[in-house]
Amino acid sequence: MQIARWPSLVLRGFGIANFIFAGLGLLLLASSVFDIRQSAAANTPQYPYFLLAFWTMTAANLVLLALLIFGGIRLVQLNSLGVSVCNAAFAAEIAYFAMVGILWGAASHPSISKSVGAATGVGSIGLSPQMICGYPLVALIFLNLARQRLPTIMRISNPDA
Repeated sequence: MQIARWPSLVLRGFGIANFIFAGLGLLLLASSVFDIRQSAAANTPQYPYFLLAFWTMTAANLVLLALLIFGGIRLVQLNSLGVSVCNAAFAAEIAYFAMVGILWGAASHPSISKSVGAATGVGSIGLSPQMICGYPLVALIFLNLARQRLPTIMRISNPDA
């Protein structure tokens, strides 16, 4: 069966882009964790929840980057599950940054907002390359357009693809 050319190129292209963004994100995140551990960063009276915020953001970044890798594998295989995984991952990334923004403005708890603000630069570094160029939004649009153009047989999870 011949697969439509441009949808398969789009899926594989975004699959490869997922690997690049995930690799860069993991490298930056590892660097950030190493720096925090080396400097023996600690909570301070001004930022009492810094470490909690940092490790929570780091864990969220790791989970989202792992989803990006898994989705990338499925996209390269031309499996529509990859689009579904990427949709979930990108929606979660957008929600993650919206939640961080909301926590920055937590006026009722200034110690939380200060701690989250201080940890954001180092704790969210794994996802920052994607956010800088708007990758989640662009990928959501093009992946879903490409999935609609795939033959029906390819939309079903296909282990032979």
